Amino acid sequence: MKRLGLNGNNWQRTLAERVTIRGTGLHSGDRCVVVLHPAAEDVGIVFAGNGERIAGVAANVVGTARGTTLGRNGTRFSTVEHLMAALHGLGVDNSCVEVQGTEMPALDGSAMPYVDAIRGVGTVELPKQRRLLTLHEPVWITGDGSFILAVPAKRLRITYVMRYDHPLIGTQTATFVITESNFRNHIAPARTFVMYEEIAGLVSQKLARGGSLSNAIVVWQDRLSSDLRFPDELARHKVLDLTGDLALLGGRLAAEIVAVKSGHALNVEFVRRLTDYLSEEENAREAA
Repeated sequence: MKRLGLNGNNWQRTLAERVTIRGTGLHSGDRCVVVLHPAAEDVGIVFAGNGERIAGVAANVVGTARGTTLGRNGTRFSTVEHLMAALHGLGVDNSCVEVQGTEMPALDGSAMPYVDAIRGVGTVELPKQRRLLTLHEPVWITGDGSFILAVPAKRLRITYVMRYDHPLIGTQTATFVITESNFRNHIAPARTFVMYEEIAGLVSQKLARGGSLSNAIVVWQDRLSSDLRFPDELARHKVLDLTGDLALLGGRLAAEIVAVKSGHALNVEFVRRLTDYLSEEENAREAA
């Protein structure tokens, strides 16, 4: 299946063999199993379970409360962003994700266990070029004190700016070109976090049932629940989340992106706007 002598950056990839990942859902608290299967070219990332097959694209997002949820016909797969980021960050364009349960395993709160599992089986090239997505003008979206801007560029580079009125967080900025090496070493290990004051509210919403000090950083006013892996780990985790949500485009985006205080809701709305923009560009080219 490997195409020798070709630039691997331009050719679609899939897993060399299937791999199984088990754990507990962050919000459901249920035991979850996902099996990542190899898939043919142009399949994309597809989630399968309960008799449904749901493509990992923004059109199928049905929820963004503390994570990104895909759904159709009553079937829902929650918190897909870390897995989507890991697949995208490691260059996997096509995979069927068999889901036993309703949520992706939280693991240690980062994407690193997914990265380790994928690297354990490796990837192979497929005989079809990737769908490369480029911009010809700026695209942006604004929210309540937040925004995301994308401008044309030759590669995907993300800058995330976060601001919390908290003595241990304050303003943090993280910037990375999204390459496999950068993703694996500098983005994937960054863990999710929660403010201690938010926990009661999450529980009342029937969220965070599987949350623990082993899969999230808890932030008190005067301390953190564990030592940080990076001084700016919280901002890096926001880059991780945005990488996973951008993967919902269904192709490889080349753009310079600046995101300020965005979350999953604005991320997904931005991806929908990008999807519309790219569709209009394609229709214009075909009509020319």
